[in-house]
Amino acid sequence: MTPKASEKETLPVSDPPRQPQGEGSGSLDEATQTANAGARDRIVRDVIRGLYEGRYEPGQRLQEAQLTAAYAVSRGPVREAIYALAAMNIVELVPQSGAQVRVVSVQEAIDTLIVAQSLIGLSARLAAERHDDLVASERLETALETINAFSTDEISAPAALSRETFYGAITNMAANIELSRLLPTVRVHLIRVQFRSVLRSDDGRRRSDYRRIASAIRSGEPNKAEKAARLHLARSITLLRAHQDK
Repeated sequence: MTPKASEKETLPVSDPPRQPQGEGSGSLDEATQTANAGARDRIVRDVIRGLYEGRYEPGQRLQEAQLTAAYAVSRGPVREAIYALAAMNIVELVPQSGAQVRVVSVQEAIDTLIVAQSLIGLSARLAAERHDDLVASERLETALETINAFSTDEISAPAALSRETFYGAITNMAANIELSRLLPTVRVHLIRVQFRSVLRSDDGRRRSDYRRIASAIRSGEPNKAEKAARLHLARSITLLRAHQDK
């Protein structure tokens, strides 16, 4: 599949681990570093977008030479993009084979959502405790309006972005450094893509879930906010368990 670059969306990007420079290589100048970071982020965004559009699929290999040609960049940004995607648990680095999009088992998906349930529930609780932060509260309301603009059953990169923005607004309001670090590593993108047919039956409840979570946060009700967030993820966990038992 041939990737198609997109500049329009800003899905979260985790910084890749720094790679050691070869002896005597020197440091890249600031302009080059900025350009490489921009190219890296563009590739990461487009791979995630490609998952929702079907251009990238679980198990597909990501070959450096092909990505370099497709995005018209050097190998440096491509490698950094692959490291960033690996840090987000979207890509796995396989010895002797290179990088490939992760294939998530049903049990892995369930375990991941259980972790996400606790993290997002805690984020909602902490956000509700800071409901008097008017700037963060308005950001959450804007994110809610954006997510509500999409059909509840839409599976696309823009819809995914709206969900990430909504959860990002909650995490920002929670103001917890560790939650901000951990949540981007939870590979919900792969779960939504790989198990879309299983999770689709819950689509009709999503919008009301988002409203309940946001309402509890903005009204300063920590227990209610956490419960609403956890219930939202619990439905997906239940669907996956039923699918596993078939």
